[in-house]
Amino acid sequence: SKATVSVLNWLFVVTSYQIMAVGKNPRLSKGGKRTAKKKIGDTMLGKEWYDLVAPANFTTRHCGKTLVNKSKGTFSGPENIKGRVFQHNLADLMGKSDDDVHKCRNVTLKAEDVQGRNVLTNFHGMCLTTDRLRSLLSKWCTLIEGAVEAKTTDGFTLRVFAMALTKKRDTQVKKNCYCQTSHVKKIRTKMAEEITKCVSKNTLEKVVKNLQQDSLGEDIRKACVAIFPLTGVNVRKVKVVRSPKFDAQKLIEVHGGESHIPKSVEGGRQLQQDAAPKEQEEEAAAEEADD
Repeated sequence: SKATVSVLNWLFVVTSYQIMAVGKNPRLSKGGKRTAKKKIGDTMLGKEWYDLVAPANFTTRHCGKTLVNKSKGTFSGPENIKGRVFQHNLADLMGKSDDDVHKCRNVTLKAEDVQGRNVLTNFHGMCLTTDRLRSLLSKWCTLIEGAVEAKTTDGFTLRVFAMALTKKRDTQVKKNCYCQTSHVKKIRTKMAEEITKCVSKNTLEKVVKNLQQDSLGEDIRKACVAIFPLTGVNVRKVKVVRSPKFDAQKLIEVHGGESHIPKSVEGGRQLQQDAAPKEQEEEAAAEEADD
């Protein structure tokens, strides 16, 4: 009948309106939207581990590890490692030392060269830990800071930051121990003289040894005793501003020679295993030649 036909037409219009109202037409009749599924693999399979080797000044030679993508095409993994900077606590580098002088200092080492799976590093800087620096500061005294740039005998330019706090005299009754501006200037001049003398007359290796022992801070304190009594005299920070042109032979000397560079433990195991059969073959060939 006409009534049923009109009802069916009305239902068709309503249903088609509802379908078109919900988002975009998916066009399922033509296969829909097809996207390639991305393969998810283990990213660590494309990476390699390298061992960090600290200079011969430090007791712990293998001081950490670093990760890099495997060499592929024009990309070189070892070249990508060069220039990286690593931070370590001085106590860890000195064989887990219990000395408070070592515990409160962080040392930064810079990757200079890669041999096999060993990354040869060199000294790049040193600073006091934040908690140590905060504990030194106190009220009712004058904080004196100085910064000096000096060049070592082997061509490294160091920027050294020193700090000191004034101290009460033994017989003093007054609450504070502020010093005059003229005293501050004289103390800062003495700081610069002691730092320049220590850095300019020694190689980088000897300067690092002095920093490990904290002897420079004691020298500054003794030099300034006649001006004003000081306490908390420390080398707050040391930065290598400029370094000479890279020399592989000098770097090996800093590490104590090739014989003193430890073999790579984790990353270089496969390289050592590959090298062992070649050495055995060479020894066997040498024995046959002698016979």
